[in-house]
Amino acid sequence: MGYEERLRVSAELERDRVGLVERIVAEVYEEVPAYRALHTSQLTEVRAITAWLVTRSMELWVRGAQRLPPEDVERLRGIGRARAADGRSIGAVVRAHRVGSAVAVRLIRERAGDSLDTADVFALGELWLTSLDQISESLSQGHAEAADRLDADRERARRTLLDDLLIGRQSSPGAIRDRSRTLGLTPPDPAVLVVAEPAGDAGEVEAVVSALLEPLAAKAGADPLVTTRSGRVVVLVSAEDATHLTRVLIDRGRRGCVLEPRELSDMSWAYRLADGALETAPPHALGEDGLLREADACVLALLNGGGIAPATVRRTVLGPLLDPANRHLLETLGAYFREGAATTAAEAMHVHAQTLRYRLRRVRELTGHDPHRPWPRFVLETACAIAS
Repeated sequence: MGYEERLRVSAELERDRVGLVERIVAEVYEEVPAYRALHTSQLTEVRAITAWLVTRSMELWVRGAQRLPPEDVERLRGIGRARAADGRSIGAVVRAHRVGSAVAVRLIRERAGDSLDTADVFALGELWLTSLDQISESLSQGHAEAADRLDADRERARRTLLDDLLIGRQSSPGAIRDRSRTLGLTPPDPAVLVVAEPAGDAGEVEAVVSALLEPLAAKAGADPLVTTRSGRVVVLVSAEDATHLTRVLIDRGRRGCVLEPRELSDMSWAYRLADGALETAPPHALGEDGLLREADACVLALLNGGGIAPATVRRTVLGPLLDPANRHLLETLGAYFREGAATTAAEAMHVHAQTLRYRLRRVRELTGHDPHRPWPRFVLETACAIAS
């Protein structure tokens, strides 16, 4: 066929490069399970890499080259390093490139049809086999280099993982599992998010971190994750270990926000909720122990335009009171808020005052909010005011 004919076939393929890339990525997505767990931005990156490799292979084939040049090999090493940081296993990455290469050759054969002679087919096959070997080796080298660095700086890697969870960069459950496995970590999932405010200087931050995590270091089980953001200490722990952290914060007199257990993929929203709560909470909202909980944070988000649904606030605050079996408790709470005192509320409901006080105690036990105290009353009243 020669140079001119190869150039023509390459140009035809380039005109439909988007369609070519989509078919390759679709088959990789179907054949490699790890790639089905990727989120949108990661799939966009996969498409970009696929487009580069297809275009580059066509350029080399047209010129009669048989190997990738050094600059392409180095770029592939960089891709391998990035995949290690993402937590994607090298086996999945190499398999994806093998699947993609096979699809590309098949599509080129379909598009070129009878235009290819035997020499062109052999040249394309030789280039692709050699390139695939280079691709696999380069990706593996880059992945190993990054993995070694991650192992050498395990603590930084743990912080980076948590930072990525908090900003939503790592939000796919599959990607989180792969990255955790690469780092040799077993983060708690579901996990409790704890955001604490040290006194301010770096020494105090480290002291709080040590006090929070030291007793957990020797324990078997899930690995807690810790980082610092905007001068606050952020920790992810299991529900069991959260009890210890809460006690440390109370003993040290530190402000903080402790949320309910949730999946790791939901930590970006949880962090915004906790961080916003600490930014906007009035002093009396912190109560005797200096901590905010989930219901407090939800009400504060609602008041400050934090993008939370009113129904979520109502459900979070009132919880068990929304059960039909506890309807009488919710009605009692509403009467107490309307009347302003237990005695007049009891009269309005035609029950004994002691009965009404007992019901209010049950409200406190079930929700954790005492309707007699200013801030808990405000939290409960706000939730009751939201239409069901």
